[in-house]
Amino acid sequence: MAAEGIHMGGDEVRRPPRWADALLGTCLNAQEAETSSGDLLEAYRDSIYPLKGRWRADFWYVRQVVGYVLRAKGMGLRNWLLAGLALCVLTIAFSLFLYPALFDSWVAFVAVGFLFYGYAAACHTFPATPEDAVILRLGARYGIASGTLWIVGVLGLNLRLGVWGVFLVLLSYVLPLMAGAHGGVRLWRLRAGMLVGFWSGIISGLIVFLGFMAFGYLLAFIPGLPGAEIPQNHPYTAVEYQQLNVGDTLGGGLVQLFYGGAFSVIGATLGGLMGILLVRSGRSPEEPRRLVW
Repeated sequence: MAAEGIHMGGDEVRRPPRWADALLGTCLNAQEAETSSGDLLEAYRDSIYPLKGRWRADFWYVRQVVGYVLRAKGMGLRNWLLAGLALCVLTIAFSLFLYPALFDSWVAFVAVGFLFYGYAAACHTFPATPEDAVILRLGARYGIASGTLWIVGVLGLNLRLGVWGVFLVLLSYVLPLMAGAHGGVRLWRLRAGMLVGFWSGIISGLIVFLGFMAFGYLLAFIPGLPGAEIPQNHPYTAVEYQQLNVGDTLGGGLVQLFYGGAFSVIGATLGGLMGILLVRSGRSPEEPRRLVW
């Protein structure tokens, strides 16, 4: 009994990060999560921990979990969304740690927004019907296209490419209408167009936010790049210059992530309605189809 107690105590001490184990259970189905967690835990306790120590063993465990999550079959969209949201949260936390003056009441509203997006990604990305699969697939495609156009267009404007940058940004605003029309006409449901816009908005918002933040840190630490914000009213220190540029891109990224997501839903709903009405007006009287929400 004494030996068993010591062994159990050692196992309790040699426990990998609980949040990583919870992430594994969230991103894999129950059977895969149980098998993978057992294999990782055995390797962690029996070989990795004695050789590397706690911190390096914990890092090893987290790397293995991330690998399992990225390789998970049939759950790609869900895992990528959760990974993107986690990366956004870590980026915000890192920025606030470096520049505490950026902290304000907006943090509470942003936290609520991330919780809502996380709930949607965790609980509503399993296609229960063929229609759900179509909606998620269209939302992913239009979201990637819209986010990429936005990033390239804004970079073009900062690099003074003129009309091409404006054209790409405007095209990214047109895509939600096209996404809603595509989803609405494809499934003949206005709600389908709206949901395509919702997923498209989340995905494009994540791409734009992370792209903005990467660009913001480049502006902050490489002075002289086109598009940098420079204080005009007083001499500035290096920290003030960095904070101004990181804060500017942080604000722009959050606006695009949340308000841009709302715009995508509204635009897709309008696009779906217009698409359905246009297609229905072109049908013969022998082909009536009822519009379903």
